[in-house]
Amino acid sequence: MFEFRALEVVHWDYWQRFTLPLDSSIVTVVGPNGSGKTTLLDALRTLLAIEDRETARDYKTYLRHNGKSFAWLRGLVSNRPDRNGRRPFFPLMDAEVTLACRIRKKGGDWSRDYQILGGDVSVEAIEAQGGEWLGLRDYRVRLEGAGLTRAIRRVLTLEQGATDKLCQYPPRELLQLVWDVFGEKPVLEDYQRARAEQFATEQELKTLGQDLAALHTRLEAAKADVRSFEEYGEILREQQRLEVEIAPKVALAERRAGLEGARPRLAGLRRSLRDCLRREQELDQAEAGAAQLLRDDAAQLQQAQSRAVAAESAFLAARDAARDAEHLTRRREQLEQLAASQGAGDVAELLREVERDRRRQAELKLKAEQGEDRGAELDAQIAALASGQRYAPGFEREFRSALEQAGIAHRMLADVVEVTDPAWEAAVEAVLHPYRHLVLLASPSDAKQAFALGEQFQYRHFVVAQRSPVDKATPGSLLEVLRFSADPPAWLPRQLDKLRRVADVAAGARLGEGQDWITPKGYLREHRGGRHIGTDERNFGAGARAAQLQALKAERAALGPMLEQRAQELAALARRLDANQSRLLKLDAAQELLTRAAEFESAAENLPALQQAAQDAALALSAARDAVDAAREAQKREELAAQKRQGERAALRREHAEKEQQLAQERQSQVRRILEYRRQRSLLPPAWRSSAVLEAARAEFETDHEVQRELERLAHRIERGGYITDDACVALRDKIAADHELLETTLSRRDSHLARARRITDEARGAYINVLRATVRQYARNLRALGELSGINVEVDQPELANDDVALAQAGLAVRFDFDRKGWIGLDDGEASGGQQVMKSLLLLVALLRDETHPGGFVFIDEPFAHLDVFNIEKVGSFLRATEAQYILTTPITHNLNVFHPTDLVLTTTKRRPNSTWAEPVAVLKRAKAEPAAPKKALGA
Repeated sequence: MFEFRALEVVHWDYWQRFTLPLDSSIVTVVGPNGSGKTTLLDALRTLLAIEDRETARDYKTYLRHNGKSFAWLRGLVSNRPDRNGRRPFFPLMDAEVTLACRIRKKGGDWSRDYQILGGDVSVEAIEAQGGEWLGLRDYRVRLEGAGLTRAIRRVLTLEQGATDKLCQYPPRELLQLVWDVFGEKPVLEDYQRARAEQFATEQELKTLGQDLAALHTRLEAAKADVRSFEEYGEILREQQRLEVEIAPKVALAERRAGLEGARPRLAGLRRSLRDCLRREQELDQAEAGAAQLLRDDAAQLQQAQSRAVAAESAFLAARDAARDAEHLTRRREQLEQLAASQGAGDVAELLREVERDRRRQAELKLKAEQGEDRGAELDAQIAALASGQRYAPGFEREFRSALEQAGIAHRMLADVVEVTDPAWEAAVEAVLHPYRHLVLLASPSDAKQAFALGEQFQYRHFVVAQRSPVDKATPGSLLEVLRFSADPPAWLPRQLDKLRRVADVAAGARLGEGQDWITPKGYLREHRGGRHIGTDERNFGAGARAAQLQALKAERAALGPMLEQRAQELAALARRLDANQSRLLKLDAAQELLTRAAEFESAAENLPALQQAAQDAALALSAARDAVDAAREAQKREELAAQKRQGERAALRREHAEKEQQLAQERQSQVRRILEYRRQRSLLPPAWRSSAVLEAARAEFETDHEVQRELERLAHRIERGGYITDDACVALRDKIAADHELLETTLSRRDSHLARARRITDEARGAYINVLRATVRQYARNLRALGELSGINVEVDQPELANDDVALAQAGLAVRFDFDRKGWIGLDDGEASGGQQVMKSLLLLVALLRDETHPGGFVFIDEPFAHLDVFNIEKVGSFLRATEAQYILTTPITHNLNVFHPTDLVLTTTKRRPNSTWAEPVAVLKRAKAEPAAPKKALGA
């Protein structure tokens, strides 16, 4: 690595021309603010073609001040051989080399040219001899070959104040700076750029995939068009075949089949005509004996009717006699019972008993009517519940009937609620008991009319028009065990969701004072207190209806025996009341028995004989009536047979006439069919006339009508099918298919290339991780070596580096320092003093340049002693002397004189005087030669 020996500037900023010696390890540039210290450093940077700095000033800024159209920067640098004997500016073998930068104004803009010459060559000599001028890129390549590596270039771009703030970098930024200085960052950026390109390629492939999908859709549509075109062609060919070939064949085959089928019909008509003649002869023979049979049946019917009239008269007489005797016998028994029941009882007591029996009879009749009413009501309720409905009380039925008559659709709350957990049925019934008759309107627009009806009928329960869906229930709430088949009122689910279900009162008490809860038995706790609200009624859900139906059936079953018992008691009471009333009438049954004793005795003796005579007369009457019915039935059968024969004769006459007419018509039709068949057969080619060909056509289509229907169907398909009729669709399909295949092949090939590029990139970066780790280890060794020179312990934590974008982006370099064995401190943890901060930054900075393979080198540091006390200035100076590299430092004149202690050469700058075109040249102060120094430590890129 080369070092500076001298610098000459011509027309640089406000300096006209002067030459500065730089042949010292530590060169200090001192001067007030604005006197040109940074200007001098920028001249060196411009000479070295270093431009990538984050500053608003570039070399053109310094050329616009003096008004000159050209400027020169000439540096004299060392060209000593390294350990391997190679000189930095080989093939130049001079001990010193001249670096020249010529800046000229061309076409309104500034341009730079560079030369590298052996020896100390002046500006005039360079201008006179011309030589080969280098461009910016070639010049940088030559300097890099001489040791001005990327690391040194990157460090030399640091601005004023940045060199002593390296210790304030976060670990991640410090690691990025190390990689940037050592040239690793461009490689990582190349990897990242490759990944971005791969991502862009992937997006492009996705777009191509979408294009392929769209092209596939077009291809399928084109294929469908071709299929439609082909189907259209098949239909046309089928239509032509049916019209030209099949229809004539089928028509001829149908004619032939008609001829063959007509022969059996003609034979059948002849047989039917002969059969009609035979049946007419049979009817004539049967009609001859039918008249005598009718006369005989009429005589037998008249005789049977006469016998029936006589038997009926005898039966009526015998029946009346037996009935009179039976009435007398029954009267005698009643009188005997009355006579036996009449005694010497108390009339007043008998009256009181009759009055009690009448009251009891009225009471039993009332209870019986109530029982029957209750039974009818139970039957109605059972029928309603059995059909899945809920039986409603009268006021509810009356109000709902009024709503239905007004055309207002509605439902009851009890009909839309189902209890999903039977264990909580009692609690649900308790909470919803006040709302069991709540009415839900289907439409909010009916609210006004429904409220008016509610006022008219004084309906005491809610009529709700505003409803909303039920939200998800809170776990553990009473709403969780309910299911609504229709939207309920909005306030009801909120009320039920606030109630927590608890196993018992003790569990509810543990919930706290602000929580409402209810037990399965119906004990409710709310903000007003606790109370039992359970009820035995069941109104909500299918379970409630089933329980209510079972209870009603049990009540109905128990009501039947009770009603039967009351009926029996009423019957016995009626009999006793009749007997007592008869006793009160004081009938003289004994007197009537004595006066009519002979009549009663005669009736009793004659009753059996009279009953037997009546029975015999009844049997005879029945037999006579059966004989009349039999005779009448026989006569009716003969009359029906005669009528049937007359109808058959008329039918046969009509059938005979029809058969004769049909036979004549069929003969004429057969003649026409034969003539038409011969004519149509002559129109067909000979090959189509054979029986086999016609049978084959007939096997496909039975009749010509079927052929015409098939033609109509094909025409309808063509009309309604929307078929493609242009044959260009085939060429279009082939074109799209070729494009689809080409794009599919291209997409597959590029996809495989992308996969291969990803694999190669990942493998390459995975291998490059080792280079990054080596760079970090080299930087850590540099830090520790410089720490030993300055008496500062340094530790570096190796970052976790993996082949992953996130891991590399988040990796950081943690460095700790130990000053005077006072404990480890980090980069910027606030525990270090100002001097320690400067020392940490210098260590981090110089470690970036240290390279034992390329000894030498130089560093530009702008004001490294700013804000340091005397002691820290001495420590920084000692560190600079220990490294023994070439440093070009700047410092303001306000610093302590100790800043000059480590330097051998001091350059003093001054401000430009007023009304002066050029600034004063830089003053030079050089320390007297001391004892020969030890060999320099290696420092470089």
